[in-house]
Amino acid sequence: MIPVKFVFRAVIGALLSVAMGQAAAPAVLTLNDLANHPDRWPASVTVQREFKFNGGLTVRKGQSVQVLEVKGASVAVDAGHDLTFEVKAAETDLLQAANQAWSKLAPEQREVDLQALLKDASLWPLKVKSTAGFTLANGTDLPPGGEYEFVTCAPDGVTLYSSRHKTMLQADLGVTDTIARARELAMMPREQRPARIPLALKGKLVDASGQATTMDNLEDGQVFALYYGASWCGPCRAFSPGLVKFIREAAPKNPRLVVVLMSNDKKDSDLFGYMKQESMPWPAVTLSTLENIPALMAYARGGIPQLAIVDRYGKLISEAYQGQTYVGPKVPLQALKKLLDSGAAK
Repeated sequence: MIPVKFVFRAVIGALLSVAMGQAAAPAVLTLNDLANHPDRWPASVTVQREFKFNGGLTVRKGQSVQVLEVKGASVAVDAGHDLTFEVKAAETDLLQAANQAWSKLAPEQREVDLQALLKDASLWPLKVKSTAGFTLANGTDLPPGGEYEFVTCAPDGVTLYSSRHKTMLQADLGVTDTIARARELAMMPREQRPARIPLALKGKLVDASGQATTMDNLEDGQVFALYYGASWCGPCRAFSPGLVKFIREAAPKNPRLVVVLMSNDKKDSDLFGYMKQESMPWPAVTLSTLENIPALMAYARGGIPQLAIVDRYGKLISEAYQGQTYVGPKVPLQALKKLLDSGAAK
C-alpha cells in the first residue's frame, strides 16, 4: 500500500463538528442553521457582484462558484483555476440556494448528517466523489472529481480507497458527495440498502483445504465476527481454541452470526494448516485477497489477534483496540457474547 499525504485543492476544509443531541432539522434554513452543517450547504452559489484579483483574475457578477465552507457571515468559495476566496454571505444567494435544495428533501433525508452516518452504517454509500484532490507520498497527483470506494466514517472525516493506486485516502466529509448519496439510501428501506460486509466477502471465501466455499447465511448475516490472525502469531494460537469453542456452541443458536478468518499468513499453506490444526468451523480470506478488499482492511489495525465485531453494513461494534490502545481480543469476544444474548443474530 502506498503511503499517502492528503491535500485539498481548496484552502479551507468543511467543518465536521456537529453537536450531540442536536434539535430536529428546521423547516426553513437560516444562516445559523448552516454553521457546522456541511450537510446543509448548497454545492454552489451565485455571486451578486464582480470580484477582481491580482493577476487579472475576475469573478463576474452572476457567476456560479463552489461552496467550500460556510463561516458565520462569510462563505469560502472556489471559482476554479486555483482561485479560492472568502465572500460575505450577503453577496451571494447562499440562503436561497440552500433552501431551494433543502425544500426538495424528504424529512428522512434532512436528518442525514455526520451524526446519522456515525450511528447508522447502512447509510454509507459504496462509492463517493471528491471535489478535492490528493497527492500521494510518491508524488502521484489525484485530481479533483475522482470517484473512490467509501471505506468508513469517523468524527474527523471519511476514509476512501483508490483501487487503482491501492491507497487509503483521508478526506473531509464536506468535500465529498457522501451526504448526497447517503440521502438517496435514506429513501430505501434499511434492509434493502447495500450490505457492504456480505458484498465484500462474497466469492472471496476459502475452506481449510484451500477450496472456494460459500456460506448459506452470508447474505442474511446480521453480526459478523472478523478474526484477524496468523499461524505464526503466538497470541493468536493462544486465543483461537477459546474462540473456536465459543463459536461451536453459539452458532447453532445464532443462525445470522457469520465468522471469518482474515489471514495474516503470507503462505496459503500455512493458513490452511492453521485452520485444520485449530479445527476452525469457519472459512477464511487469504492475505492476497484481503489486501484488495478495503471494506475488510479497514479493521486491520496492525496488531493481531484482532477480533472486529461489525454489523452487515460495516458499523464497528467492538474490536481489540480502544482508540489507539491494543486491549486484546477478549474485549470484543465479551461484547459478542452480550450481543448474541440480546438476540441480534437470531
